[in-house]
Amino acid sequence: YNPQTLLKSDQPIMSPAWSPDGSQLAYVSFESGQAEIFTHNIRTGVRKSRTKYPGLNGSPAWSPDGKKLAVTLSKDGNPDIYILDLASDKLQRITRHWSIDTEAVWTPDGKSIIFTSSRSGKPQLYQQAARAGAKPKRLTYEGNYNASASISPDGKFVAYVHGEGNVYRIALMDLKTRSSHILTDGPLDESPEFAPNNSMILFASQEKKQAVLAAVSTDGRQKQRLAFSNGEVREPSWAPKRY
Repeated sequence: YNPQTLLKSDQPIMSPAWSPDGSQLAYVSFESGQAEIFTHNIRTGVRKSRTKYPGLNGSPAWSPDGKKLAVTLSKDGNPDIYILDLASDKLQRITRHWSIDTEAVWTPDGKSIIFTSSRSGKPQLYQQAARAGAKPKRLTYEGNYNASASISPDGKFVAYVHGEGNVYRIALMDLKTRSSHILTDGPLDESPEFAPNNSMILFASQEKKQAVLAAVSTDGRQKQRLAFSNGEVREPSWAPKRY
């Protein structure tokens, strides 16, 4: 492995997300003293501030065509999902609820999003058409914590964090049958991210109280830790095939 630093700051940088063509990253930075979403062209180094509203600016996710970002904002009160058109900077509010709606990801056809919401009292996954006023449909029911969805590139499965008590593991759901199974052992596995070929899932884990990067196959049979020489690893994002 040959990790390279794309951006360095003395303030937190989080939630990196690759654009579909692999040319840009979207991420959240606190360098201005508050949460701010940037897009960053990794070839030219040019970056642009996309949202810097009062309150929360988080969880950027590219649409499959690379023209929009789904983001979480709390500028109108509680955290909700918004869609930002990158060409016009037009912002559309997608969810409107008193609970916390966050961590939206797009289905490969760009027609809907899957997101985490506490509207049932505990974090659960919901799916909704990517337009204002659409009715969300709850996907997860087992366990008291289901969050941080990652949809497979073929659109058939969603990986997510499943929590029971103080143990958090990566689970996989078949979106057609709604059946789920656990892939990892925990106790603190988070931030799953599908590989472009649908076969592996990256995730952040904990080993001897250190945050590390790991991978698991979609059948749960192959597991490995990806070595880094120092530091801690969180919130992985897998580059697209064409990068």
